[in-house]
Amino acid sequence: MSFLPLLAGPAPASNIAPWQAQLLQLAPLILIFVVFYLVLIRPQQQRQKKLGEMIAGVERGDQVVTSGGIVGTVWAVKDDRIVVQVNDTKLDFVKSAIVSVTKPGK
Repeated sequence: MSFLPLLAGPAPASNIAPWQAQLLQLAPLILIFVVFYLVLIRPQQQRQKKLGEMIAGVERGDQVVTSGGIVGTVWAVKDDRIVVQVNDTKLDFVKSAIVSVTKPGK
């Protein structure tokens, strides 16, 4: 004999339609998705958009920091690459390696 039905108590009387009951059961799941979107997904998309705009606006003379931690001045901009001058050395990087850009005079 199982005691679980006794612990659950009597079934509540419901005056709502079955489709409304199903919608109420989905409400917490929908709420969790909305919170995840607002807290995690949307801010990440905004950061990616801002980084893409920053990389697209790189010009000669800008100071950049790469994902490897190299800080240098942009010497030349090619299609998908940049040439960065560090001291007397010129290094070739893909644009996606740029983490931050500082315009001269700022």
